[in-house]
Amino acid sequence: MFTVQTIIAIAVSIIAIAIAAVMWQLFGILGRVKKEITPILKNVETTLEEVNSELARVDEIIKTGESVVEKVNTTTRIAQEAISSPLIKLVSVGAGVKKVFDTLRRRK
Repeated sequence: MFTVQTIIAIAVSIIAIAIAAVMWQLFGILGRVKKEITPILKNVETTLEEVNSELARVDEIIKTGESVVEKVNTTTRIAQEAISSPLIKLVSVGAGVKKVFDTLRRRK
């Protein structure tokens, strides 16, 4: 009937045909996956570009805020220096005047 070599050849042929069928199905699945993923990836790319644009705007807002805070701090420091020195002198003069009045009152 059939020799061992013939049976092995038939078995190998059947396995090769089965592997080819599986490969064919895998290529079909991969093609469909590629078709479906490509638009999704384009949407993700567009979304990431928009997010990056918004992050750049937020970064500019933060930089502007930092600049305003720095200017307010500088203005506050200058105003404090400009007001505190004359105010200290005024308080000192007031304390001196009070001391003079207190001394004059005790002498009476």
